Amino acid sequence: MKKLSNLIKNLLFCIVFTAIYYIITLDIIFSVITFLIYLVFFYFIYDLKRNKYFDTLNRTYEAISYMNNFIINLSVTNSVYTTFENMKSNVSDNLKLQIESIGHLDVETKIEYLNNYFNLPLYGVFINIVKQYIESGTNILEISQLLIHDTRNLEDRLHEFEVNGKRKEKEFLISWGLTFLILVIMKFSLSTLTKNVQMELAIFPLLVLIYFVAFLVVYYVYILNIFDISFIFKGEIYREKVETKIRKAKFKFKKRNNASSDN
Repeated sequence: MKKLSNLIKNLLFCIVFTAIYYIITLDIIFSVITFLIYLVFFYFIYDLKRNKYFDTLNRTYEAISYMNNFIINLSVTNSVYTTFENMKSNVSDNLKLQIESIGHLDVETKIEYLNNYFNLPLYGVFINIVKQYIESGTNILEISQLLIHDTRNLEDRLHEFEVNGKRKEKEFLISWGLTFLILVIMKFSLSTLTKNVQMELAIFPLLVLIYFVAFLVVYYVYILNIFDISFIFKGEIYREKVETKIRKAKFKFKKRNNASSDN
């Protein structure tokens, strides 16, 4: 339903801009060219960027939810296998398909395999924590504190980025919309002047088209920024911090075991 809504919205954008172009130039051929250019931009450039952005965003939110719920569930069941099975009922359809496709693997390998699905550096940290838990049986909540803290920070940052991106895009479209509105107003308020310009300047429709294309170029550069969430893949610092935490916990665990054996 949302995709259909986006398709209709894109089509409306194309129609509105084409109508504005035609009002300004009264040139049918260049109006058709404008429509086709905007159609290509919104359906094959903008839409692909937006879809990729939201797919990455939603999958990151899903990964954060999966890791946190897994840790909480594991702290209750104390069984990685039971926890993994319990998590199946609370995941998206796409993730269920991934899990079903690896049903023949052991649970630890399944958890590692899902890293290909989530594609998130923090999930690599989660895998290390689960391995540490399996190997040494340390307190899962204790060794996961930093990971939980970082996933919450990432979630907050993504939410803030998403809200700011929507606001900035809205402001951008409004500011440029005003420039197109000014062109339309000039067309009617200075009709005699614009008619003379059109008659004396044969390339007038082409000049207006260049302006319309310039808007798309600026818009494209803009969406590269508001859809850029590459910071979620720069998570090596988190990995280093958590691995340090794991090593400390492992050292404490061995120290307690040695003390117990001495007694």
